[in-house]
Amino acid sequence: MTKIHVISDLYLRFNEHSHQEELLPDVDLVIINGNIGHIKRSMLYAETLCKKYPDIQFIYNLGETELYHTMPKFYGEIQESLSIRRSTNSTWPKNLHWCDKPQIIQCRNHAKFDVLCTYGYPKIHRVKTSWEDTRWSKFYVTDIIDDDDPSGKWYKPIETSNVRHGCIPVFANMDWVNAQHVIEHQQVKKWELEPTEHKLLVTHINPYMDDRTANQVTSPYLIHLNEGVWIGSNTQVNNINFLGSRFFSNPGRGPARQQIFSV
Repeated sequence: MTKIHVISDLYLRFNEHSHQEELLPDVDLVIINGNIGHIKRSMLYAETLCKKYPDIQFIYNLGETELYHTMPKFYGEIQESLSIRRSTNSTWPKNLHWCDKPQIIQCRNHAKFDVLCTYGYPKIHRVKTSWEDTRWSKFYVTDIIDDDDPSGKWYKPIETSNVRHGCIPVFANMDWVNAQHVIEHQQVKKWELEPTEHKLLVTHINPYMDDRTANQVTSPYLIHLNEGVWIGSNTQVNNINFLGSRFFSNPGRGPARQQIFSV
């Protein structure tokens, strides 16, 4: 049996101490599934744990606060920066696994998992309220453009003065979210059908129940993760059968930090 611990939704601020959060139960694998803090704070937390527990393997998946609560210079900047840092920085912990492609991870008990991390964008069929009231519209930046960009992505009202406004964020619409879902779904579908080790899917968005999909009609990936494990965030879920998988999510602080499950 492999003992697994999930950490998400700590919402640490830049200078906030987290010593109690950095104490782990006796486990073989830890999944850090986003909303730990803004990207620098989140990386500090992950690296601190990895160095403190060098015999435990850590899976690192980015969440909303890491990817979207700081305006990037361009879409995908955070992922590109992490990829460069992982490949060139000798201080990157050897037991910290971050990747947007499938990877085989062996735990200290010799158990192996075929792990795939995605954001978990849903397919949105319709929105029951105004799109501008959704988290997608408020926080999810899909592009950064200059205010004189000739592509027409940004419209300046006629009454607006001609002073320069600098970089303008372009926020998500429903088509963009659904396009991300299609890309991820194709990747997950291919991965689930490949016979490898025990499957472990990590998505930051919780497909079972997530407040980012509130007042929306959505559907998850059309897969059947037969006897696999699915990890989410945002809402507490303890070992339900979801699309053939055992589904777990363990957000928050305090007692949540001592919760483990076995597979």
